[in-house]
Amino acid sequence: MNIGDVLAVTAVGVTAVVVIRYRPVERVVIYDYQRGVLYRRGRRVRTLEAGVYWIVRAISSIVTVDVRSRVAVVAGQEILTGDSVPLRVSVTMRYRVTRPEEAIGTAASFTETLHAETQLVLRDLVAATPVEQILPERERLAATLQAGLAPRAAVLGLTLEQVGIRDVTFPASLKQLFAQVVEARQASQAALERARGETAVLRHLANTARLLEGNPALVTLRTLDAAAHGRGTIVVGMPSGVLPVSGRAPEGPGRPESDR
Repeated sequence: MNIGDVLAVTAVGVTAVVVIRYRPVERVVIYDYQRGVLYRRGRRVRTLEAGVYWIVRAISSIVTVDVRSRVAVVAGQEILTGDSVPLRVSVTMRYRVTRPEEAIGTAASFTETLHAETQLVLRDLVAATPVEQILPERERLAATLQAGLAPRAAVLGLTLEQVGIRDVTFPASLKQLFAQVVEARQASQAALERARGETAVLRHLANTARLLEGNPALVTLRTLDAAAHGRGTIVVGMPSGVLPVSGRAPEGPGRPESDR
């Protein structure tokens, strides 16, 4: 090997060292629950599925995004209802990233943006609902909230899986009024049940009176049955005009002329 060949090999080695040093190759692993967005020279190239990738770190990068379901809680915020009653409503929602490139490129933080969008939609929804419909129609409100929030989440590359109304907190004065309403409703229900019971008893007594009036012998049978079983003290009365007293004939207009 002459001097020229030695210099050529040396030059190639130095070049390889420079390339390896200043343009290193990086190994990136994307797992099944992740997606990767490939950028080259600052521009988005494509979305990568799970696998192992080699990139030149100086000109390329991969941003990984977790695509598993996430649960977010929007804490209670004070909102005025349709009849100007202040209350606090908190929301729980489950969502996932379905378009990683949009989730990364649309907002600096898609979680914070989704949180803010949820507050706005919830505020408009509660402001159009009277306070007495908030609790009975929680499921309808949750469905309406999800329908209104889904398009805004789609812009962020997200898909809403479930939205629910978690807690509704009323002012203390309103809670007291609700308690009074419930107490009055229960008292009314109890009075109604008592009235129904009394009506049933009176109806039974009326039926018994009609039965005895049509069958006088039933009174005698009932008396004999009570006497036979020794149920208390039985007082049997006899009108004074029916039997003579002390062996004398009854006096009165009906007395015979021969006795006068």
